[in-house]
Amino acid sequence: MAGSKLKGRVKASSILEVIVSMVIIVIVFGIAMMIYTNVLRLSLSVKKLKAQALLQETMLKAEHSSENTTQSVTTGDFRIEQEVKPYQDNAGLTEIHLTAFDANQQKIAELQKVINSKP
Repeated sequence: MAGSKLKGRVKASSILEVIVSMVIIVIVFGIAMMIYTNVLRLSLSVKKLKAQALLQETMLKAEHSSENTTQSVTTGDFRIEQEVKPYQDNAGLTEIHLTAFDANQQKIAELQKVINSKP
């Protein structure tokens, strides 16, 4: 009997103290979960890195191509949309905008560049 060694009455917590401590634990846990989800959301995933590398490769091809047109290309797990237009109504400059989408049609990565279209 563990209680037999104690002299007098054993002091216990009231229900109010227990509820307050539970509320504090839930708040701390909620803050920790928000931080964790933000870190996961903002971190670079493998999918984003692959999409960025694919957009860089597509941009190099578009820069060296004589025919730049607006098109959509499916490569592997990604659909890349290429939009080509004159840059701010300047005939000598061309803006190339690439966007990578995954199988769920969510935007994964973007890349935009202005190139000199006249040799």
